[in-house]
Amino acid sequence: MGNKVYIACSMIKAQQLDFSLLDYLIKYVQVQGFHSYVPGKMDDAPSKVIFDRDLNWLKQSSIIIADVNEPSHGVGMEIMYAYVYRIPVICLLDEKNMPLSRMVEGGPHTLLLIYRTKEELIEEVEKIDLNKLEIKNCSTCTEKTIHLEDICKKC
Repeated sequence: MGNKVYIACSMIKAQQLDFSLLDYLIKYVQVQGFHSYVPGKMDDAPSKVIFDRDLNWLKQSSIIIADVNEPSHGVGMEIMYAYVYRIPVICLLDEKNMPLSRMVEGGPHTLLLIYRTKEELIEEVEKIDLNKLEIKNCSTCTEKTIHLEDICKKC
């Protein structure tokens, strides 16, 4: 897998994406020593090409950061892939877009960051050391959950 982060976002409304947020996430990932895969920044392609490319990138990724502000079947599939293969997921949600699907929010491998402003989100993201994000058994809740610096983010 290596140090690769998959940055997921709705492709259907790609023209409406806040690319400055994607650009920030790419730089954040790079500063942490990771390479990023960002389908939302790619040119359009046939569905089969996108499916094969994105699945290949998911297979190589050790972390997923998902913008969950727009409902998206694709992002949901990417988060489920992460669950099946025990890949930590950081979900980013503007509080004005709440509620989030309980299926996504309740995932044991998911860390949800809810924010009001982009500045607030950046402040929260900056606190996360991607090298210390992992899935492991929790001694408190006895589940296999997402941990950051040995602290269970679900308890």
